[in-house]
Amino acid sequence: MTAFHNGADLASTAYEPLNFPTERIRERTLSYTFRTHFHPYVTELTHRLVTGSIDELQDADTAQPPLRRTLMTDHRYEPTELVAEPYPVAELDFTISGGYAVYNWELFFHLPLTAAMHLSRNGRYEEAQRWFHYIFDPTDDSDDPAPERFWKVQPFRTTDVESITEILTNLSTGADQQLLADTVSAISSWADQPFSPHVVARYRPTAYMLKTVMAYLDNLVAWGDSLFRQDTGEAINEATQLYVLAANLLGPRPEKVPPKGLRVTQTYRSLRGDLDVFSNAVREIEADLPFDLAPAPTPVSDEAPLSTVTGIGSTLYFCVPRNDTLLGYWDTVADRLFKIRNSLTIEGVFRQLPLFDPPIDPGMLARATAAGLNVAAVLSGLNQPLPLVRFRSLVAKAGQLCQEVRGLGAQLLSAIEKKDAETLGVLRARQERQLLELAETVKYEAWQEAVKSREALEASLSNAYQRYRHYQRLLGVNGSALTEPELDALDTDAMDRARFSSQEPANEVADASVTISPLSPLVAAGHQLTPDEAAEMLHLQSAQAKQNSAEWFDRAATFTSLIPDFKTHITPFGVGMAISFGGTALTRLSNLKASMDRSASGKEGYLAGQSARIAGYDRREQDWTLQSTIAAGELNATLKQLRAAQIREDMAHRDYTNHQQAIRNAADIERFLTDSRTGKITNEAFYLWLKRETRGLYQRCFQLAYDTARKAERALQHELGDPNRTFLRYDYRGGKEELLAGEKLYLDVTRMELAYADLNRREYELTKHVSLRQLDPRALIELRTTGQCTIDVGEAAFDLDAPGHYFRRLRGAAVTIPCVAGPYASVNCTLTLLSSSVRTSPAVDSGSDAGYDRATADDSRFSDYFGVQSIVTSSASDSGLFDSGGGDDRYLPFEGSGAVSQWRLELPSDVPQFDHDTISDVVLHLHYTAREGGAALRSAAVAALQGRIAAAAAVGSTRLLSVRHEFPTEWARFVATAPTGLPPTAPLTLTLREEHYPYWSRLTTDRVLHALELFASAGDADVTVYDAAADNPPGSRHETLLRADPSVGDLRSGLLVEPLPPALGPLTLYLDDSTITDLWIALTWGAAA
Repeated sequence: MTAFHNGADLASTAYEPLNFPTERIRERTLSYTFRTHFHPYVTELTHRLVTGSIDELQDADTAQPPLRRTLMTDHRYEPTELVAEPYPVAELDFTISGGYAVYNWELFFHLPLTAAMHLSRNGRYEEAQRWFHYIFDPTDDSDDPAPERFWKVQPFRTTDVESITEILTNLSTGADQQLLADTVSAISSWADQPFSPHVVARYRPTAYMLKTVMAYLDNLVAWGDSLFRQDTGEAINEATQLYVLAANLLGPRPEKVPPKGLRVTQTYRSLRGDLDVFSNAVREIEADLPFDLAPAPTPVSDEAPLSTVTGIGSTLYFCVPRNDTLLGYWDTVADRLFKIRNSLTIEGVFRQLPLFDPPIDPGMLARATAAGLNVAAVLSGLNQPLPLVRFRSLVAKAGQLCQEVRGLGAQLLSAIEKKDAETLGVLRARQERQLLELAETVKYEAWQEAVKSREALEASLSNAYQRYRHYQRLLGVNGSALTEPELDALDTDAMDRARFSSQEPANEVADASVTISPLSPLVAAGHQLTPDEAAEMLHLQSAQAKQNSAEWFDRAATFTSLIPDFKTHITPFGVGMAISFGGTALTRLSNLKASMDRSASGKEGYLAGQSARIAGYDRREQDWTLQSTIAAGELNATLKQLRAAQIREDMAHRDYTNHQQAIRNAADIERFLTDSRTGKITNEAFYLWLKRETRGLYQRCFQLAYDTARKAERALQHELGDPNRTFLRYDYRGGKEELLAGEKLYLDVTRMELAYADLNRREYELTKHVSLRQLDPRALIELRTTGQCTIDVGEAAFDLDAPGHYFRRLRGAAVTIPCVAGPYASVNCTLTLLSSSVRTSPAVDSGSDAGYDRATADDSRFSDYFGVQSIVTSSASDSGLFDSGGGDDRYLPFEGSGAVSQWRLELPSDVPQFDHDTISDVVLHLHYTAREGGAALRSAAVAALQGRIAAAAAVGSTRLLSVRHEFPTEWARFVATAPTGLPPTAPLTLTLREEHYPYWSRLTTDRVLHALELFASAGDADVTVYDAAADNPPGSRHETLLRADPSVGDLRSGLLVEPLPPALGPLTLYLDDSTITDLWIALTWGAAA
């Protein structure tokens, strides 16, 4: 074809050649880069998970030999030189451009990290560490090179760790072009999505590595803190190992590097030309004293003398800020290790731990194991510290939380039901659509059946018309005058409006007349006959009668032929005749009659046949008329049926089209139910999300309610003094979807609340004023000299007031320090409860020699408390509280601890506010409760108390006397007396009287001194004390040396050697130094041996 559509002749038309600018054409090299767009090891990973375990699955990316195979070889694909290298390989791809790399990142990094962090947040630290080890395992002691062996994710083993400073410096200098391109891409992606940290991390996997290490450290610190708070020796030793592991991971703390040179302040204008894509610039470092850094070089150019200044180096103008979060790990770990190594609690309070942890109830472990719980998790919940608030507040909050759990359980059940209902709805919609699609063929077949039924009726109508026309023509009607009836088209619009009305053509139906002869009953035996049929019957009867008559005459002729003939001649006038009469004549006569009857019978038969023929014609005409009438009726009925068939066809067609619309509607419904973007919001995925979120809230709220209930149970045990009374179980979360856990827990919380109301009986409420001077005089001296002391309040101190009581527990404590303080000066001290004990049983150990006293450390009659509590007081009888009323739900300091206790009292001695030497005593006001133990316990307590008094071990058995204050006259005389004799001594004479001993000591008649300890304030020199003068005979004078004792500060102390003076009467001591400023005498007395 040479002609174009506009008639141009392309074959004969000449065109000028086109001149292309060849200088703009550049030669390009075409190459193809192939990448894998499938996951080659799905089957392998599934096989590892099914046949092995999660460990084997997570080891797949670092397995040796690695999962890697070449795809393009000379035998496979045969790549040409157009295919750029490196060729794609089948491996676990982690590159940023990998089609399935995101799945590998999620499987080998994000999934273990998310699981580990979730477990760590829920207090399951050991399980969290196991998941962390799928990513980072610093405990790996294999022979592989470090630090690669610690990383369990393939890209982390090959990632070069680069500092932020190096990356930003390279951004300005461009020394590493690949790093520069990656950094620019990362910054560009970060600018597009500034609040998505994963965008930057994809370009810089080091961020993921730092996140993993920090999360690992968080788990170690949280794990260690949970153990540290248990405040037991074993738990703290385990916590120490965790803190040490964290410290080893951190390494030495980064040191702050001082600036290298002088900082020159610049402006945006001066930096604008050198700013990189991260808005930073590199500047040369200028030294403060450039001529001190290097000798001046030989001048070779105008700029050479400045090389000393500009040759130091370059750095970024804007520095990289330090990571305070990362540096905080060094502070936290160092703080924890310092507290552990210095016997401090996690709050920083000094205490001494017992040698062994409290015993564990084996029955409780058996119940926990039967409930399917982790024994380690159960043990971690034991020996938890006492809650801060009382039982009533905790149980009310636990009940409230249980109600919330029940509400969330109802919501969870509702979400499950709605999710199942939505799933069922989707299933029904899908099945309905499928059923409609299956029924579509049936509907189409029904429509086609209606069509064929209509066509069959049209054929039947044609056949009926042909019959009708045939019979009409038989009846003499002109056939050309007859036409086949036709129906008008179906008015579907009227159908749509429900106003349908149809009038089909109707053929006139002729009535075939039938005449019944009145003679029918006479001739047809009751049958209805037409007149011609009746005439036929009459003629037949008449013919038969004639035939019968003819037969009779024939028989008669036979008989008459036997009769002889008789002849007679009659000739009256000559003329005559002969008459013959006889059998012959009769026979002839009979034959004639028979012949005449036969002739009449034949005529009647003819007439009967004629009548029968006419009757047949009548019957035929009647039948034709009837058939014509029937055919006309069939035509009319067929027209009606044809109209009905048209309606049914229209119905079937409409049903088919409606069914197709129903399929589309069902598909729309299914799409609406399943499409999460444009479909139903509350769809199956929504309820699945709602179910998952509600279950998470339900589990967390239940755990919160359970923890609160555990605290309430711990508070109940503490307030009732019964650590073995338990109400909570470990199987609340068993069952379907953990439902009814809130109801079960609420029931036990209610039981616990009712049990508390039944068991919280009022006990004896007493107050014990403990004088340190009477209890432990040496501790009082330690307090005055060192500013701190330890006070042991034994059970005997309380038995002096109320023997026979047991279960003595503190309600509160206060301190009074009598002293001389200046105006507006407060007497501040810190009172710390180190440990305490409670007698929990009124039983007396009959198998022990002590009987009443505690036999061993594990005596079941006693319970020890080792929680450390402190108060700071500032006035007399100060309990350390502003308001000690009952409006506070928190426990009072020391409330519930044992009254038999050990205390530490500390005064601020670094900068004392008053003279500690003026402290005359320290009084502990112990408010406690007790229970009545009965007569047996009372008798044992009195017996033990009497034994202590006799052994000089009772409270008050030691009396501290300050000679300067209690014997001022004697002290003045001693100070005024100059030492004499060899060696020179000065006498000090005192008189011991009854008032120097407790009142109850007067009941002891054989009172003697068991020990006499002296404390002298004599500067740096030792003091020698004699019990006799220098002029006594040799051997009758005994010497006691008062030496320095660090426990009592700068005082000199010593026990007076025997023989001791009497308990009552004069006491004379000879001291070699009369310049001492004070002297204390501690008298320990008891019964005579």
